[in-house]
Amino acid sequence: MTTAAFLRNAARAGSPVGLCTSQVRTYGSEVVTRRIDGAAARTLDGLFAAFAAAWDFPPHFGGNKDAFDDCIRDLSPHLRTPTGAPATGYLTVVENAPQLLAAAHDRDFRWFATSLSFYRDSYRDDPDHPRGFTLVLVCPPAEADATRERWAEAGVRVVTVHDRRGF
Repeated sequence: MTTAAFLRNAARAGSPVGLCTSQVRTYGSEVVTRRIDGAAARTLDGLFAAFAAAWDFPPHFGGNKDAFDDCIRDLSPHLRTPTGAPATGYLTVVENAPQLLAAAHDRDFRWFATSLSFYRDSYRDDPDHPRGFTLVLVCPPAEADATRERWAEAGVRVVTVHDRRGF
């Protein structure tokens, strides 16, 4: 599925998590994209710091799960895409995805993985500013199956995302 198709499907009710083994192309997609490095988010504290920096969480961000839930569900509806268009959604691209929360407890990974649908639904169902919320995991082809399996074990379906033939 192309990035554009993934973003459209996820904004409605599809899985908010995609996996890509090549470059993620978002230009012209009408979403605001931020990137984090999974290597910097191997722990829960690292995840909080990476997302806080990428999405400009407020200085009072508490660095815990409840504060993360609050901040990630309160991203500005006035952000603009690189083309200047109003954003229709938010996308976090996770480079080095197999390392994301790799040093965290399994329950912390499960909390994060299963929270993504909650965030997606929260934005989708906002009566004033409905938007999409997605995450794309980027990893080498040799690590794709293990990455997908880890998310499946947490109860999250991961969609294959690609923008070229021959994935």
